[in-house]
Amino acid sequence: MLPVLKTERLILRAPRPEDLDRCAELLGDYDVAKMLSRVTYPYDLEQGRAYLARSAERWSNWREAEELGFQIDCQGEMIGGVSFKKLRETPEIGYWLGRFYWGKGYMSEAARAAVVWLFGNTDHQLVACEAMTENPASLGIARKLGFREVGEVGCASVSRGCTMPAIRTELTRTDFLNGQ
Repeated sequence: MLPVLKTERLILRAPRPEDLDRCAELLGDYDVAKMLSRVTYPYDLEQGRAYLARSAERWSNWREAEELGFQIDCQGEMIGGVSFKKLRETPEIGYWLGRFYWGKGYMSEAARAAVVWLFGNTDHQLVACEAMTENPASLGIARKLGFREVGEVGCASVSRGCTMPAIRTELTRTDFLNGQ
């Protein structure tokens, strides 16, 4: 059964192939794409189609998946995504929103729900987050959730064709559950 996470304003759900046009619209904005590690600019429809198909398929055996993602819906419309990669190691959370939805608290709400899901459905004791140093909004979301800065790293940016300076933060299960 596919997960559906409900928050006060949002629904987090498994990706679907029919999300492609909306992904292309929102991720086709350079100001969104440039802050993400794996998104091309301009947005590549074939890569997007393949990514959505793989993302949807991973949920069929999610306990064995290396990566899992949720699409974020608000009032019936997809507005962004949140995912975990490296699920066989220390999971890393990543997130994005279409520009129109920035600054409204949606990502803090969605990322919190995703972390609750991760700690409630896996035995992971730690989750990491890496955000480019020039992206204070993403770093602020991590801090708001209780992530603590652990060091500087490089974050590959496909859209820019280079590696950008980034900050790695980590959140333990204990700290998160105690902070709820």
